[in-house]
Formats: sequence, C-alpha cells, structure tokens
Amino acid sequence: MMKNFQSTKGRKGQKGRNLKYDIPFKRKIAMEYIHGDLSTSQLAQKYNIRHQGISEWVKQFSSELAEKEVVIISAMTEEEQKDIVVLKKQIEELQKKLEYEQMRNFALETMADLAKTELGIDIRKNSGAKQPKG
Repeated sequence: MMKNFQSTKGRKGQKGRNLKYDIPFKRKIAMEYIHGDLSTSQLAQKYNIRHQGISEWVKQFSSELAEKEVVIISAMTEEEQKDIVVLKKQIEELQKKLEYEQMRNFALETMADLAKTELGIDIRKNSGAKQPKG
C-alpha cells in the first residue's frame, strides 16, 4: 500500500532503496499510530515500510495532529451554551405548534368527511375558478 514513492541511488552512487512517500500518506500513518492500537512495528508490517520512518512521521506531524485534536475537543463558550438553550426552547415551541397543526388538520379532515357523509357536500371537490361569461 505504498503511495507515490521513488527509488533513488544511495550515497556515493551505490544502489539502494530510499523510498520517498507523499505527505498525505505519511500523515495517515502517523494518525493511525496516534489514534490506533497498533505499534510502529505492526504498522510497518501492515504497510510494508520501515518502523523508523513511522516514528519520524509521528514526530513530524505530532504538533499538527495535536492542533487538530484541540479544535475538536475544545469546550463550548458561554455564548454557545446560551445559544443551545435558546435553540432547545425553539425546538420545543415548534414541536408544540406542529402537534397543534396536526390535530387541527385531523379535525378539518374529520369535518370534511362528516360533511360528505351526513350532508352530501363534498368540500374537498375543487371545481376550479369560475370563468366570466362574455
């Protein structure tokens, strides 16, 4: 599962395998190490890479990954907490209004049904707009 790597010559023109991985791949492996249960050796085996490289990547991206965690875990401000209270009240009011409108709709439907069966008047029938005679 190696991504975007290049094989280069080693020191003094000796052949060797010096793999260069792209940054998103390194960041992904570092995140998996920090947030996962696998050791560097286990990750190295999983991705067929050197475990020393993983340790370097974790050091390289640790501050960046720590900043992201702080943003995610940060507590709500007082203003945000007040906003949540206001939003919860609005939700309750809207739920009450919805319940009222549902009951009202049921009552109107029942009246329309009664008008049709008891009085023979079809309230739901839409005859359309009357056209003026000309």
